[in-house]
Amino acid sequence: MLRMQIIGLALASALLMSVVAAGSASATVLPHEWLLNGKLIANPVKVHSQGLLLLTDDTAPGGVTQVHCHGFNAGTVGPHALDLIETITAELLGAHKSITCVFDKRGLCEASTAPTAEAVNLPWHTELTLFGSQVRDMIMPDGGGNPGWAVTCKAPLVGTITDTCTAALGSTKVENVLAGVLALFDNLSNSLNPANCKIGTEAVRNGAGLVEGDVTTENPGGLQLTFE
Repeated sequence: MLRMQIIGLALASALLMSVVAAGSASATVLPHEWLLNGKLIANPVKVHSQGLLLLTDDTAPGGVTQVHCHGFNAGTVGPHALDLIETITAELLGAHKSITCVFDKRGLCEASTAPTAEAVNLPWHTELTLFGSQVRDMIMPDGGGNPGWAVTCKAPLVGTITDTCTAALGSTKVENVLAGVLALFDNLSNSLNPANCKIGTEAVRNGAGLVEGDVTTENPGGLQLTFE
């Protein structure tokens, strides 16, 4: 539900471990790890992201609701494969958690008021994981509820409504790019574990929520963020 510089949902895969010799010393490393300027990260390092996400509820009452939004996130990467999404805001390192979006499909929502989206149940724990032959960043709760998005709009005769879609586990495909690390919410993300959606007191609609888009993450200190 939003295309943002952050990271976003799908299935969990067990984290594999291996022992690698480095010169005369040996160290236990994970199959994929975060790097700064090509070096392993021993302690969490602050990063920020920005991106554009498309958030869809395929079975919303009144028809499909779909919005796209641009926003920013902040958190940490490291040590090893771990990362953490702490905040998602409308501005870089800002305080506004509610992000103004644009309708692609309105469903019940009226056109006169722009929809907003807000990440729910932050922080989100994430982890680089080998899934088949593909490296993905798995997304899961960090002691709270399931990660997801809440999209709010105004509906005629009803007033303000909020559509909340969450999933217990998620993932993004990750790639090293010049600007940092690019995370892609792709078809695999949604097919493995689509989000469940609910408006108000209605019953949960399983598998209704989709997240598409991309997020680019970089180190604000100017060091090159990559993974191996």
